[in-house]
Parts: sequence; C-alpha cells; structure tokens
Amino acid sequence: MFEGSDREDVGDALVRLAERFGTDTFFGVVSIHNQPIIDRLAASARYVPVRHEASAINAADAYSRVTGKLGVAITSTGTGAGNAAGSLIEAHTAGSQVLHITGQIETAFLGQGRGVIHETKNQLGMLESVSKFAATASTTEELGTLLIEAAQQAIAPPSGPVSIEIPIDIQYGKVSLPAESNIPSPPILEDEIETAADLIADSQQPAIWIGGGAVGSEVEVRQLAERLGAAVFTSAAGRGVIDEREDFVIGNFASSEQGASLLAEADLLISIGTHHRSNETKHYQLKFPERHIQIDIDPRAIARSYPVTLGIIGTAKAAVSGLIPAIGERSVNTVWLETVKASGRAARQKI
Repeated sequence: MFEGSDREDVGDALVRLAERFGTDTFFGVVSIHNQPIIDRLAASARYVPVRHEASAINAADAYSRVTGKLGVAITSTGTGAGNAAGSLIEAHTAGSQVLHITGQIETAFLGQGRGVIHETKNQLGMLESVSKFAATASTTEELGTLLIEAAQQAIAPPSGPVSIEIPIDIQYGKVSLPAESNIPSPPILEDEIETAADLIADSQQPAIWIGGGAVGSEVEVRQLAERLGAAVFTSAAGRGVIDEREDFVIGNFASSEQGASLLAEADLLISIGTHHRSNETKHYQLKFPERHIQIDIDPRAIARSYPVTLGIIGTAKAAVSGLIPAIGERSVNTVWLETVKASGRAARQKI
C-alpha cells in the first residue's frame, strides 16, 4: 500500500501515479486544454510528443503490450478526444492497459452547449463507449482518487483502456494522491483444476488455443503444450506466446483446411485467454471438440462463443501453473504429434 501525499500540481501527480505502476514514459499531443499537465510532467518525466491523438493511444497501447506496464496517453478535448476513439477500440479489443487522460472545457460551462472552443456533445458518453471505464473529474478534491481508480481499472482483469476527462480549470489546481491497494486476482478453485486434470487424463489427441490473455505466461503455456503433446493454435493476439517455428504450433491457421481438419480430430481443446473471434473461427462455424476447457479472467467470456465442458476463471499464469502439477507426468501420443506437425507444415506451404 502506498502512503498518501501532499497536494501537488496535476502533472506532477500524474508522474507519481505512473511511477507507482512502473511507467516512465508518456505519449501525447499538446493543446490549450492539456498544456498545464504536459508542462509539468515533461519537466520531470519522459514525454514523447506525437502528431495525432490516435498515435498517442497506439503508442501507449504498444508500450503496454511490450512492457506489460500501464501505458499513458494525453489528448485534448473535442476533436482530440474523438481522434483517440478508434485507437481506444483497438486497445479495448486487445485488453491493453492504457490510461487515457483528456482535457475538457471549464467546469462552469460543461453541458451548456455554448460553443466553447473544443466543446463537443457528450464527450464522456463517447469515451464510455470505447473505454473499459470513463469518468470526468468534477473537483480537484476527487481527482486524486479518480486517477488511482482509473489506473487500477486499467490493469484489473480483464484489463483495458480507461479515459479520464480533466476540465482545464481543474488542471490548474492542486491534487492529492491517496493510498493505493493492489487488486487481487480471483482465486483458482482446486476443484476446477482437479476436474480439468481428469479431462486431460482421458485425452489422447489434445489441442490448445492460445489468445492474448496468455501473454505473460509463456513459460507455463509452453510447458503445458509439451507435456500434453498438444496441437497449438493461436489467435492473432496470441501469436508469439510459443515460438511459431516450433513444429507443433499450427498458429493462426485454425480456419485453414488443414487447421480445421486437425481441430475436428482433436478430442479435447483447452482455450487460454482467447475470445474465439468470428474471423478466426469461420464465423463460429469451425468445429470444436466436444470436450472443451476454457480459461479466462473474464467470467463473461466463458462459453460466450462456444460451449464448454469446464470453465476456469483466472489468469492464464495462475490456471496453467495449477494445472501442470495436477496433470503430472504423462506419455505423449507420438502418432497424434506427428499428425499435428504434418498439418502445420501443410498449412504453411499453402500460403
């Protein structure tokens, strides 16, 4: 837990907030409606100016994906916030940890439609539709708490971009950051792990489908795949979790002729942190094995696209780490593994 602090400029508070989450870089486009923030943070942190608000969000998104830390982007109000929307959608789809700080007109004029420069109709509503969480700071007193809440929301599973509007008059005020607590991940139930291990024990032709939710658990997922002798499919976001040069990795070819045929032959599928998007499943017509274990941090994702035999709610790292000892040592079906390798080669040769 972090201690509270004395009141300070908003830009300085934002730098200290980012430091708490291990972030040392900010991306943004300067404007009359965010200049007080950028002036302060640029004096004490690494600030990377970009030429378009979409680029600011994209850069923060990339920073988050590469480092595993919170990415921070700063944009202006009105058109500036609107320019960020498309990139926020991409970050939301990927579950990227992005904190988007945008300006807003003076609190005295909010919602009046006077035509104040950079004013736009229901900017908050727009941001809510493309962010995991969005809010407006109404006072300097609440801003510190709101910033902490927003950063926590961005990193809390299922992670995603959050947007905070800070009116220009509040940017000139002083803010105090309260103490901050870590967000616990939901526990993995031992009964679920035991049931999953039983399903795996009965499988002779297993397959694994890796999504973006498996990023950060590369060692565990690879160990699981090798222990099972499984065919490994990936979503676009899950590519690279296991090196695709490995001949048991089919990759993002589940909907190819060879991939679809192999998946239909599998007697068990373990889906790890993937949404099973329409473009990767032949618009949900791809045939899945009857036995299906789905691991996801988001309870809403379980059985949303395909039926499951067992759903495990938790991070990929925690769930797979629990599965590996529960499975124990087992013999790999070499006939199945050779079929997997041949299918992978055939799918790639057809490109």
